[in-house]
Amino acid sequence: MFTADIPQILRIEKAVQVSPWTEETFRVCFHAGYLGWLIEVDKIIVGYVIVAYAADECHILNVCVDHAFQRQGLGEKLLEYVLNQATQRGTMVAWLEVRRSNSRAISFYQKMHFQQIGERKGYYPTVSGQEDALIFAKQLSGSNPLSAQTILG
Repeated sequence: MFTADIPQILRIEKAVQVSPWTEETFRVCFHAGYLGWLIEVDKIIVGYVIVAYAADECHILNVCVDHAFQRQGLGEKLLEYVLNQATQRGTMVAWLEVRRSNSRAISFYQKMHFQQIGERKGYYPTVSGQEDALIFAKQLSGSNPLSAQTILG
């Protein structure tokens, strides 16, 4: 993923997300050194993922697939790619937040063997206030079982 991809990414982000990231948010991610990968169909970006690596963990910040291409396994391919990259880097755990109300995403992460380890109250903005985030994690390598203490320190 490159900064030149931001216009196509923003089109998907605005169509899919309840509270979409801004162009500036994506630029800040690039500037901070976060990594992003795209998935294309017929040379058109239809999905993306943004990941931050720190020490022996990765934080999956944003996973998004265009509505027209959802439920075709593309999100799974993106996430599998990220998890494989993380494993190759020696990353021990991958974690992410998801809106409490996003039952489709929660089911998807559970299918991908993520487990809920906590929550963040009022984490996401909504039209009428704030919504809680559920924290999910997946152990990638090493032998220590996951716990909220492992992720949240």
